Amino acid sequence: MHRKCLIIDGHQDTSVRRFARKENPESWMKRDMSYHVDIPRLTEGGQRYTGLFLVEDATATDLWTITEFLLEQIDTHPDKLMLVLSSRDAVRAGETGKVGVLLEIEGPARWLDGNVNILRILYRLGVRCVHVTHGEGGSEPTFLQGSRSVFGPCTPRDREAQRKDFVGLTAFGTEVLRTQNELGIIVDLSHANDKAFFDVMEHTTQPPIVSHTAVFSLCNHNRCLTDDQIKALAAKGGVMGIAVLPEFIDADPQRATIDRIVDHIVYAADLVGIDTVGFGSDYDGFSSPPIVPDVSQLVLLTQAMLARGLTEEEIRKFWGGNFLRVFSQTIDKPAR
Repeated sequence: MHRKCLIIDGHQDTSVRRFARKENPESWMKRDMSYHVDIPRLTEGGQRYTGLFLVEDATATDLWTITEFLLEQIDTHPDKLMLVLSSRDAVRAGETGKVGVLLEIEGPARWLDGNVNILRILYRLGVRCVHVTHGEGGSEPTFLQGSRSVFGPCTPRDREAQRKDFVGLTAFGTEVLRTQNELGIIVDLSHANDKAFFDVMEHTTQPPIVSHTAVFSLCNHNRCLTDDQIKALAAKGGVMGIAVLPEFIDADPQRATIDRIVDHIVYAADLVGIDTVGFGSDYDGFSSPPIVPDVSQLVLLTQAMLARGLTEEEIRKFWGGNFLRVFSQTIDKPAR
């Protein structure tokens, strides 16, 4: 069953982590268990995988350097890698045994610097997903949200207070959102504060995603989505990617098991339907041991979903079908 699924991973950080370590660009072509992800393990056992690969994390220099690194790797290894610019590309990558690479940017305020035309340049280079923020925010005109996001555990009361005090999308953030919708660039709300989240829901004309998150009702963490956020995302046709990061899955790390991940999947599906639920590992983006140890062992999650009673159709939607639908409604559209 697992090999029948097209896996679309909403977010993983392996390219940025390898760049930070200043490693040989070819290092990810070999198995290396010090990482969660490498090319051999992505396709191990016939697994069909497309990932949103991060090209930026710290500075504008990182942005251009890592974008060039990934594009060069795709050119150097056309038998193993394929640039994903459309939903059809993601399907074709799976059909031909290649790893699909969709370029994603996490902290736009660092590199846009108030100039939305840079977004158009990145689109021409192949970038197809941009986050509202990586948590940064403030009154400066270059920020896309008016208040910094808060990360870490919190109570429902804390979350409610943040919604009263925080400032959402700025004027520049609204301009960037409008340009993303115009070009067909996926909007990712993973690190947005709650005010900015709902501002995007009000103004976006295309389905947004929350690429790596979980359910707040099951784990009180600022990076998890509340029930009203999940409902709003579903109403827009968006998708939330359930992560394998223990801190998002249970307040007690000892209880953060694969079965507990399935709890989050089932909770969200019961709340709004399976069409809103996907996978977003955040592999190589955190220091805690991941619940699913590495990308070659994702079949364990498939087995756990089957044991819980999810149908094959529901599991296919979770692994890639739902993100593929969002691709068809966003990046497939010709830029205006």
